[in-house]
Order: sequence, then structure tokens, then C-alpha cells
Amino acid sequence: MKIAMVSASDECGALTDWVIENRPGSAQLERWIMDPVPDVAEQVLDTLEAQWLLTPADILIFAASPLGDELATRLAWRLGGGSICQARTLDAQQGLVSKSHWGNALNATLKITARPLCLSLARQAEERVSHHPLPTMFERRLELMARPDWLETVDTIEKVSTHPLLLAKYVLVVGQGNRDVGVETISTLAQSMKAEVGYSRARVMNGGFDAERVIGISGHLLSPDVCIIAGASGAAALMAGVRHSQFVVAINSDPNSPVFFQADVGVVDDWLPVLEALAAFAKT
Repeated sequence: MKIAMVSASDECGALTDWVIENRPGSAQLERWIMDPVPDVAEQVLDTLEAQWLLTPADILIFAASPLGDELATRLAWRLGGGSICQARTLDAQQGLVSKSHWGNALNATLKITARPLCLSLARQAEERVSHHPLPTMFERRLELMARPDWLETVDTIEKVSTHPLLLAKYVLVVGQGNRDVGVETISTLAQSMKAEVGYSRARVMNGGFDAERVIGISGHLLSPDVCIIAGASGAAALMAGVRHSQFVVAINSDPNSPVFFQADVGVVDDWLPVLEALAAFAKT
């Protein structure tokens, strides 16, 4: 069995983690490198198809990104194979792929017989990405085509720095509970506990909170040492953003809230006085 890993030249970390966690065993590994990264899929689809015809692979793995999702889907259609986007694990010998479903509430295991199988990887917490080099494997460079005629201009936005939430050891995540509590009060409590603060998407959508601090499947994926979840029910989309936390404390006035099933410690109470008590204790 042959597995080709398709990525940009600087996307080694996540691929290394995938190889370590999935242990492809005796499978032959190759790396197909896109350098530079294409602006649109059309710049590399023909090249990928031609490369596969020259050096066929049973499975093609694309790095986690919107481009990876698109390439996996469109290349599979061109080659008459199958595709799964945002896959978590792969048992190549058995043809089993796992991925999240229903807003991250269900982990599904799918049996796939179509070949070639084109997969894109699921996103993971940025600070968990390995800095180890990829195992030694044969590398092929993919030549990019010219931009299509319909693409008139491209504006590139450079990533300036890593968001503080991704570096924080202690994180406070606030949900919809106690909507009248403002951003200043929450920020002051978080600072007292030396924690970075994040919010559920629902709280941000209500207005008045920083959209760059959304936690969950559509925001940041975190891996802090301690995560305090206050006033959130534990919706799957939010919990996806904190599932790599080392220790989770949940505070909710509803004892039947699903968030307690995913917490190491649960406090059934209004979250504001609990956090005020924690902040006061942290100062002593």
C-alpha cells in the first residue's frame, strides 16, 4: 500500500502527528509538496491528477485547511475514487476512517473501499502541533499552473502573531449564562485568575464581545493546562475547542447540563459568584 501526503512545504507538524498517531506500518509513504501554496485549487488539480497517473497512490492525505478539503473532494471525483474531509484517524489496512459528525457530538467510523481514497485531516489545537521532523520519505515537487483567467486579483493577509489564547496555560470560557455580565467584568475576573478569556459563539453573536476570542469548532482549538467553562451548556461545537485541555472545571446552575459529563470538576451554581470567589482566592 502506498500513501501520498500532500501539503505545503511548511506543514510538517500536523503531518508528523498524524504519522505518529496512525502508525501506517508497512505502507510506503511519499510526500507531494506544493510550493508555493496555490491561491486556488485550479492551480494544482491538473498537476495532482497527472502525478497520480504517473505514480499512483492508494491513499492521498491532505493537510488540514479549506484548500485541503477542496482538493481531497475534487481530486477524488476526477480519479473516480472516494473522499472524506476532516478525518481524525485512519486504519489503512482495514479501510476505516473516523471523523466527527453532528457538530462534533458524534465520532463516526466509516468503512471506505473506494480507491484512491482522498482524505483531508481534521484541525487540531495549534499549540499541540508537533515540531518534530517528518519521517524520511521520498518527496515530489508539484508544479503549479498559472492562475485561472477568472481570478483577477489576490490579496494576501499575513498572520502577524499567535493569539494569546493559544499560548495560555489557564483559560476561562464564558457561555450564554448571565448575559447581563459585560466584557469588562469578565476580563477583570480572568486577569485576577491569570487566565485568558474566550467566549462561546452564541455569546459573541449577542454582541459586545471580541469575535477573535470565539472558542470551538468555528474558532480557536485550545490545549491549556486548566480550562474553566462558565455558563455554557456544553454544546459539542464549543467543547471541540477545549477537548485537549488537561483539566476542565465546569460551572453551571443546571445540574443536568451536558457540560458536566466532560468536566473533571463540576460546580452547580451561578457562575458569577463562583468566579468572584475564585478571583478573590487567587489574590491571597
